[in-house]
Amino acid sequence: MKTTSIYHPVLGLFITFFLVFCLALPPRQGKAEETGYPEPSEKYSREELAQMLAPIALYPDALLSQILMASTYPIEVIEADRWIKKNPELKGDALDTALLDKNWDPGVKAICHFPEISALMSERISETTNLGNAFLAQEAEVMDVVQELRTKAYDQGNLTTTSRQKVLVEKETIIIEPADPRVIYVPYYDPFHAYGPWWYPAYPPYYWGPPGVSIGVGISYWPGFYFGFAFGTWSHFDWNRHHIYIDVQKRPRFVRHDRWITTPGRWQHAPSHRRGVAYRDKSTARKYGQDPNRSIGFRRDTRGFLGPREVDRDRRGDDRIKIDRNRQQRKRVEQEQQIQKKTERNKQEQGRVKHDRQIQQRTGQEIQTRKRIEREPQQKSRSNVFNRIEEGRKERQSSERGRGSRQGLSDDSRGK
Repeated sequence: MKTTSIYHPVLGLFITFFLVFCLALPPRQGKAEETGYPEPSEKYSREELAQMLAPIALYPDALLSQILMASTYPIEVIEADRWIKKNPELKGDALDTALLDKNWDPGVKAICHFPEISALMSERISETTNLGNAFLAQEAEVMDVVQELRTKAYDQGNLTTTSRQKVLVEKETIIIEPADPRVIYVPYYDPFHAYGPWWYPAYPPYYWGPPGVSIGVGISYWPGFYFGFAFGTWSHFDWNRHHIYIDVQKRPRFVRHDRWITTPGRWQHAPSHRRGVAYRDKSTARKYGQDPNRSIGFRRDTRGFLGPREVDRDRRGDDRIKIDRNRQQRKRVEQEQQIQKKTERNKQEQGRVKHDRQIQQRTGQEIQTRKRIEREPQQKSRSNVFNRIEEGRKERQSSERGRGSRQGLSDDSRGK
């Protein structure tokens, strides 16, 4: 009896504790279990940063700073690339004048002077977006990795002063400047050679350069472009303080006065140019006034860029990058299909012409053969007739001669 009286209260307490524990589960954890998506990492690893920065770490400082700023606005990068492809004739001052009316970030406008770089950033928008996310959340670490990569290339003897660039070493900082401030040469290189043996085998570096070009030893350059002196001087790295410095006194010609900052200093990200693209981590989303829940959906995979789950999560949000990428892919597929259909039509037309020629040749040969066959019986019949006539003549002549001889013999016999 006592055992039964003790058992029921203990069982009741156990059930009560279990129910309280289940109700106390945080709703966020329950949501993560329902969707199957793990919580995003707050930072990129050192290996991932080296992987995504290796193709551009040896760019001149001015251009590299503008690429990093532009990468934080992926939608505008895509828009700018499309606009450049529609207006390939715009160069130099004409391009600056046309860019004045564009409501893009100055960093994005600066990349318009490099159509090849703009095209690469647009085509590889996932890598560009991750580069921008890393720069927004880990600006100091990004700059440290750039210096680490430059040091390795310098130690390998692949980063030196040439007629196209100047390499300055100040204490432990390596600065890259154009040899002529009016021309910026954009390098391309094989990261596996430029930096020596790659130290992160699970995160191999990527290549940004002309497609279909055989990469040789050393550093090669894209064709040079002419710019005014102010192009590469309005932004540069403050390596000691680990940020990009903006000089308001050297406003680029493609930015209006009323759309330019008023005081010099550290570059500040403008969320309005982000166009609603979700930030990778919650702290960055909070910093720039975006709902932190929208940042859920970015995950580090072994390559450091968006994977299938991220693409699926982008579908549920306001992700215009994915829409533009799909449109580009569909357009590329349609163009390829049109080219393939045109090629097939040309092949069919050529085959039809060849077939018609063969038929004509075969028909001509058959006609000639038929005529020859038709002529041969006529020739044979004519020759037979002529032969019979000739033979008849000969027979008549021989018969007449025989008759005459017989008559002569009979007359002689009679006379005798």
